[in-house]
Order: sequence, then structure tokens, then C-alpha cells
Amino acid sequence: MSIVDPLPSDTLPQSCSVSMLIIFAVNACVLTVIELGISRDSSVALALRDPPGDSKKKKMAKPLTPTLRSIRDLCREIGWFSAVMGVAWLAEFHPVFPHSQKVWDRDLYWFLCLILMVFAFRDVKTLKEHQRDVLNREQSEEWKGWMQFMFLLYHYYKAEEVYNSIRVMITCYVWMTGFGNFSFFYIKQDFGLVRVLQMLWRLNFLVVVLCMVMGNTYVLYYICPLHTFFFLMVYVSMRIMPSLNHSQWGIKAKLLVLGVAIFIVWDLPGLCGFKFTFGAFLPTTPVIGATGGTLWEWYFRTTLDHWSTYLGMIFALNFPMMQLWFTKVEALPPARHILVKGVAAVLLSGVGLYWTYYYLSLPKLDYNQSNPYMAFVPLLVYVYLRNMTPWLRSVYLGPLHSIGKTTLETYLMQHHIWLTSNAKTLVTIIPGYPKLNFVLASILFVVLSQELYRLTMTLRGMLMPDDKKRCVTNLGIIGATLFGSWAVATIIVAASTGERETFKEGNFTFMLTVVVVGLTIGVLAWIKRAVSTSSRVTSGDSSGHDSDQEQSVKLLSGGGGDGGSAGTAAELLP
Repeated sequence: MSIVDPLPSDTLPQSCSVSMLIIFAVNACVLTVIELGISRDSSVALALRDPPGDSKKKKMAKPLTPTLRSIRDLCREIGWFSAVMGVAWLAEFHPVFPHSQKVWDRDLYWFLCLILMVFAFRDVKTLKEHQRDVLNREQSEEWKGWMQFMFLLYHYYKAEEVYNSIRVMITCYVWMTGFGNFSFFYIKQDFGLVRVLQMLWRLNFLVVVLCMVMGNTYVLYYICPLHTFFFLMVYVSMRIMPSLNHSQWGIKAKLLVLGVAIFIVWDLPGLCGFKFTFGAFLPTTPVIGATGGTLWEWYFRTTLDHWSTYLGMIFALNFPMMQLWFTKVEALPPARHILVKGVAAVLLSGVGLYWTYYYLSLPKLDYNQSNPYMAFVPLLVYVYLRNMTPWLRSVYLGPLHSIGKTTLETYLMQHHIWLTSNAKTLVTIIPGYPKLNFVLASILFVVLSQELYRLTMTLRGMLMPDDKKRCVTNLGIIGATLFGSWAVATIIVAASTGERETFKEGNFTFMLTVVVVGLTIGVLAWIKRAVSTSSRVTSGDSSGHDSDQEQSVKLLSGGGGDGGSAGTAAELLP
């Protein structure tokens, strides 16, 4: 089967997929040459050994520098990343067994949810005294964790009867975007470009690569554009006239203006505000992930939660008063303390039961109409009950916390490793054994998602450091690399397509090989020059023995080492 047989017929998705293949192949070749060269020179291998006590996690978080050690580490991480993408691509387009169909099993769905909760309660972790705030970070990760588990099972078993509940959980995620980012900008007052770029990297790095590898559209993975848009909404709101953020009436005026803008865009009759805002640059033609057009899909996704982030911002603004209320109530005599909190719990629970009876039970389409305006009710009930006592705020469930940290990766990779066909079918490892298949596929899915989380954060530390100039420079290099590889891939795809739109595999393989070899030689030459320049700059700091950079230059230049072994390595590195 041809390498591009499973790719979309359009030239653009094909070119994007081939461009990522070029990048991953060149990285693999460069890494192989570097590792071979290092292994054949014991002095360089010794110089590049990890220092005692320098853990992998700490080392890999260091910003990228023009040294052989740093470049090798970057290539290694990209290599691992490309391997995971390769597994996803094979599971999607070249599965060993045909994909399976989803089957709804109510009993098994709730059984798995119960099993998770029983397992989670066996690992209750206690926070330190200064971490026991209302809605603290660990509690938030736990909250995201159990919601994500139910969200994933909803997709796996096509559990349409719990759609309304899942819709509330997505609202909670979007609400947290408003609450968390407003709190950060309000407290830290850090509106720098670095913070924005690092956040955009976290939200979009994996999804951009997935779009290119799989030939999919951005809107297919709608959670990412949804959170990106609402993050930018919070940022812009807080960035404009930041001096008003801590004014008694200034911040309220800004929120009022933002609320009016949200109403105009999403709530005016006839969609006039929405079409005016987004219609100019979002097409209406059907695409992957948006059969009714990107404009309609974006309207559907954003409308369901267009007030959620805004309500999260309002909650964050009043959050200190909520903490103060808990502090004062907990300072009361025990009887009054229990009475006040008990009355509040009964009242909120009553409102929650009213919402459950009159709204949660609505049919899907009717419920969607109410979600933007009423989904905050169960959210607030949960927040209060989960934080009602000091003990509840002092503990969290470890397994749920772990799931919550990788919600982005599990959401994205479910489309291609756990599920397939863009989350429409199931990956099959053992045909005919659905439960055993579920277990094995879940293990693979969780392990790879956790690895992608590590890789995303590691690469962010290396390529998006806390330095604006280096951030922008690295981002420019990444953009130029993606554009250049896409341009070359476009030429290869066009040249490999015959007059009758038939794909010529021989032509494609030959041109791809030539391009990868040529780019590998060019990249190795650039590495040699960069490392040599860095060595000359730092050579004055070393005395009596070779530095890492000098050892690297010897490897690249063919000097030093054990009995000419570096000369052999120099033949590998141009």
C-alpha cells in the first residue's frame, strides 16, 4: 500500500502529512549520526554524560543552547514524539485489524466509573497547610480528572443518554479557563509575550502537529480552538488598560463591556453579530470535522459555552470574598459553624435538584439551548460541596489528579489511538474480545498520552524559555521549518502525481530520499558551525581540561579521542 493512500485526496492535507514525514525523517537521521559519532569517541561520550544528581526531568527542562548535548537532547525528544505520531498514524490508516464499531453498554459504563472511584479513594493525598485554599490547584486537577474519565467513556461507548451531563462537564472546563487565567493576570499582572506564547504552545503544539500528520482540520479538535479563543479573550480583556484591573469600578466596567460584547456576538437575533465577527474569515464549505462548514461548527461550539468563561472571570473577581466567608464561618462556635454551612448546603442542593429535574432531563437539542445560561448551577453546587469543610479542602484523590494533568493529551489522542476514524470507531488489538481489547487499548492510550504530556512540557521548556527574544527566535525558526518542509512536500506530491491523478510511488520515494539526505547533510553542517561558534565563545572559561563544547568540536572536526575513533566520527559528521 502506498504511503499516501490513506491520506485525503486534497493536495494541502497530503502536503502537510508529507512535510511532517520529512521533518521526522531528517531528525531521525541527524540523531542517528550524532549518537553513532558519540558512541565511537569515549572522551566525548564521557563529557556528555549527565552530571550526578541531574535528573532527566530537570535536565530536559533547560532551554536549548548551541551545544551538542542540548541539540542531541532536542533530537531525542523529537524522536520520541515522532514515534508516538507514527503509532497514531498506523493505528488510524494501517491497522493490523479492521476498526471496530462502538456499542453502548449502560451497565459496563457505570461499572467502570464505579471501579475508578473505588480505586481513586484508595489513594487519598493530603495537602500541606498553605495549599489548602478553596478550589486549590490539586483539587482542580482532580475535578478535571473524573470529568475527563467520564468524557472519554462517553465517546468510547457512544453514551448518548449521558450527553447532557457531559455537556455540563465541558462547560466546567471552559469556566476554569476564565477562572484560572483571570486569577493569574489579576494576581501576577504578567501580560508579557512569553506568558502568552507558552500558553499557546501548551494548548496548540500537539494539535497543530496532529492536524498536519493526519491531514485534519483544526476545528475537528474543537476543544483546542475553544480554549485558545477564550484564553485570548481573557488576556485581551485584562491587558487593555491594566491599571483599571485593581480599581474598584474599573474592573467592573471592563467586565460590563465584555459582557455587552458577548451578548452582541452570540445573543442578538439572526446571528448578525456572530456573522459580522467571524463570517469574514471562517468558510461555510464542508470540511473534515465540520460538515456544515467551519462557520456553523464554530458557532455551535462557542454558543454552547459563550458565557462560561465570562462567569469564571466574575467568580475569580469575587473569589477573595468567598474565601473570607469560609474563614469567618469556620471561626464561629461549632454549632453555629455547622448550622450556617448546613443551611447554605441545603439551599444550594435544592437549586441543584431543581436544575436536575427541569433542565438536565431535557432532550438533547432543548438542553443545548439552556446550557449557556444554566450550566453554572451544578458547577457552583459542586464547588461549594467539594470545599465545604477544611478537611475536604486538604485532600485530593491521586489517580484522578493524574488523569486531570493530561486532559489535553487524552482528549486529542483518543481520536486516533484509543478510538479511530476521528473518534468514530474503535482501535482493535484483539478481535472478538471487546473487554480485553478495551483494557489493552486503554493501557496503550494512557501510556502514550502521558508521554506526550511530558514531551510537550519538555519541548516547551527547551524552545519557549522565559526569555522573550529566544522565544520569538525559536518560534520563527519553527515556523520557517514548517513552511519550508511544507513547500518541499507540495513539490514532491505534485511531481509524484501523474496526468490522471494517479500516484507514482517510485517517484515519490526517490524524491523523498533525496530531500531527506540533502536536508540531513545541511542540518549537520549547521550543527557543526553552531557548536564550533559556541565553543570559541566559551573556551576562555575552561582551564586544564576540555569543556563539553570543546569535546563536541573535536567530535565534529575529527580531532582528539581514543586512537583515531573521532576521525571515524568526523566522517559521519560533515
